[in-house]
Amino acid sequence: MNKKVVVILLVVLVAVAGFFAYNTFFGPETQVGEKEVTLKIVVESEGIDKTYTINTDQELLYDLMLEVEDKIQAEFDMQDFGPMLVGLEGYQADMTKEYFHIKINGADAMVGVKDTPVIDGDTYEFIVTTF
Repeated sequence: MNKKVVVILLVVLVAVAGFFAYNTFFGPETQVGEKEVTLKIVVESEGIDKTYTINTDQELLYDLMLEVEDKIQAEFDMQDFGPMLVGLEGYQADMTKEYFHIKINGADAMVGVKDTPVIDGDTYEFIVTTF
């Protein structure tokens, strides 16, 4: 075989192995199986304060939100870094001055919806916040 072909195959193999290693050791730790979680949506300026109890087997918050998209009227804008939550309950945030702040059990989320694991019993709050 040509040396270039061998080098290219090795690079591809290392990249694939690196991807799997990253997901295994550094990706979000998820919980498999049926879960019951609470979604709370607050848009104070519009008088929206809704709470949903949802049973799901989804492992990530983004997938859960897509599963109940019709109920919560979730809207996302795909960015280079992943999906950005821009709308809930028919309200679309003005991205020039506000965003949906995410809290998990009252604490600020450290990552976005795509990387947030769904854990049985947790409460996920989405609060429109200005910056």
